[in-house]
Amino acid sequence: MSTSRIASLQGRLPLVCAVVGGLGAIVAVVAAFVALDTFSLGGAFYSFDYRTGGGAGAVAVLMALITIGGAIVVRRSPALGSTLLYIGACGGFLACGGIWLIPGIVTLIAANMALWAIRDPFKDEPAGAST
Repeated sequence: MSTSRIASLQGRLPLVCAVVGGLGAIVAVVAAFVALDTFSLGGAFYSFDYRTGGGAGAVAVLMALITIGGAIVVRRSPALGSTLLYIGACGGFLACGGIWLIPGIVTLIAANMALWAIRDPFKDEPAGAST
């Protein structure tokens, strides 16, 4: 791949990461409400063993907020956004288990795509090139 095509791809990826991360964040908020025992949904949220209640629900809400923050930040800073998305996805799954499987996978996909959007800091560029 030529460098111009790679730069073009890196320029478009943060928007895609923000959209996929936003979808993961929306599903994470729903999963956090399920973990808080606020309401009950059937189907995919109850595929695997899960934990609900006060402690798990509070951590799930915190992880959902971190996921939302990562989805918002990923357009300006892909590295920070990817880190927040990873923390939200993995922390939510550790807090509540199977309820977080779907939002965790979607959020991890967005976090991995955000890693591809990070520019190489050691790449030699011509003198005077804007960063």
